[in-house]
Amino acid sequence: MGKKINYIKLGTVLFLFIVLGIAIFIKNGFTAQPIAQVQMREFPYPYQAMLSIASDIDGTTPHEFAQYHQFLNTKENTPMGRGLGLDIGDSFWMYMDTNSSHPYYVDNRKHISNAIMTYFNGIDTNKKKDAGLINYYYRAGWIDSIHGYGDFSRINHGQGFCTRNLAEAAWKHMNEDGIHPDIWINHGNEANRQNFGAYTSFGFASYQEGDNKQSPYYHTDLIIKNGVHFLWNSRGDSDFGEKSAIFPIKLRDGNKIWGFHRYVFDRTKKGVNWTWGPKALDVQITPQRLDNLVSQKNYAIIGQHFGGGNGAYPFDRSNIKALRLLASYQDSGRILVARTSRLLHYNVAHNYLHYAITTEGGRTKIELKSINDPLFGSHPVTIHEVRGITFYVDNPKNVYISLNNHLVSSKEIQCNPPDQTGKPSIGIKWFAPDTFDYTKVVSHTS
Repeated sequence: MGKKINYIKLGTVLFLFIVLGIAIFIKNGFTAQPIAQVQMREFPYPYQAMLSIASDIDGTTPHEFAQYHQFLNTKENTPMGRGLGLDIGDSFWMYMDTNSSHPYYVDNRKHISNAIMTYFNGIDTNKKKDAGLINYYYRAGWIDSIHGYGDFSRINHGQGFCTRNLAEAAWKHMNEDGIHPDIWINHGNEANRQNFGAYTSFGFASYQEGDNKQSPYYHTDLIIKNGVHFLWNSRGDSDFGEKSAIFPIKLRDGNKIWGFHRYVFDRTKKGVNWTWGPKALDVQITPQRLDNLVSQKNYAIIGQHFGGGNGAYPFDRSNIKALRLLASYQDSGRILVARTSRLLHYNVAHNYLHYAITTEGGRTKIELKSINDPLFGSHPVTIHEVRGITFYVDNPKNVYISLNNHLVSSKEIQCNPPDQTGKPSIGIKWFAPDTFDYTKVVSHTS
């Protein structure tokens, strides 16, 4: 005989399944819950591209630094017109130990190289020069990069004076002052043996010794230890814009660091035209280039030397016009102008952010978990690292964002209407604009 079916037990089981189903419907609503459509936007809303100007400190006196940053970063009335209010950072030097067969003037006041803004007086680590000013501007956000340890360019390229002891002293004083630049920009000619990142056994870059453990100029272990994540390795670019501004570099000591592209020259029929002087801003920044940057949805980092001239003002009429053009692209929501450190960190976060999407009760949660940096390792997300990160969603009002299992405050969230794609979005707010004139509370003696 076959086994008898216990219809009472079977009915009980079916009843429990029905009750459970009703409970789920009550919790989630009586309409089907579709899987949320979430996609990361390329750039912070409403921008379609991002641009930075990375200026090297060569030839810049404290007076010139204040003069051009007042025009670039504030909304004040300046001798060059009303300020642009852009977020533009700069670089600094710890030392000065260059020479020249013909001393040159670095400004219209006939100052020579010893007037350039440096932390120490020459290479004397017991005598500070503009240390307080550099510290102040770093905290203000007008400095975010170190342009090598200093200017060690020499007439005799075979010389090299930036040895490890100067690197150690530089980091000691920077740490004491709380100065932590995470961008290193190589400087100068072949006497700057401390440069690194582009070494080849022959050719121009064969002089680079900064990442050679056997060299007296070795220091890249200190660079990594002290938090430098980005490097311009002396190799300039003629391309204005890249899908990603960063690329990996493996150093000779085994360390890895992010290199970044920097547009500094144009290729012409006559050869290379270096465009990274303040008189060539109108060559670098043109409507066609900016339009292409937007249409391609690219990053661009422009190399410059804002203090490289010796006129009464850093920028003349045509170059002021070019800078105003750039500001208009930001004001119209097309290109976000950001200091170099912010652009680079956003690039890393966008490329390597690990997040999870869940839908419950008709609401979607975007959980930002970690940044899985392939060079420096995975680490939990901090809000400053993901500022500007934006997601296309079906309905921003039904979405919330959490950070390491903590709900992000509504004060930090930005809900956006449909952009040119026709899609609405939600994201972490970008950094608040800072157009305060920091020149008004310091004096400049040089």
